[in-house]
Amino acid sequence: AHELTELSYRAELLTSELTTNSVRHAQGHAGVRLQWRHPVLRVSVWDLSPDLPKPYRPAVGAEAEAGRGMAILELVADRWGGCAIGEGELGSGGKTIWFELALAT
Repeated sequence: AHELTELSYRAELLTSELTTNSVRHAQGHAGVRLQWRHPVLRVSVWDLSPDLPKPYRPAVGAEAEAGRGMAILELVADRWGGCAIGEGELGSGGKTIWFELALAT
């Protein structure tokens, strides 16, 4: 609807990484939220795990099947962050991890 073709590949890649982490490491509900505030797209992924991602570490070995998500987030997003969230309608705990992608100006 907003004709953000320029951002779509990066947005899909990073959303896939964050939602995969939520499914693999958190139990229970999760959600994705997209916010368009021209010229920035913000995607937030929420889950019930209070554990924030570990800081970026050097890439894992070439044969490893996991462990590259934070490196991809660090390299591809224009900005990213996360925060623990308090009690809500689904109980206490949880976190939101977000990233931003900006249109070239």
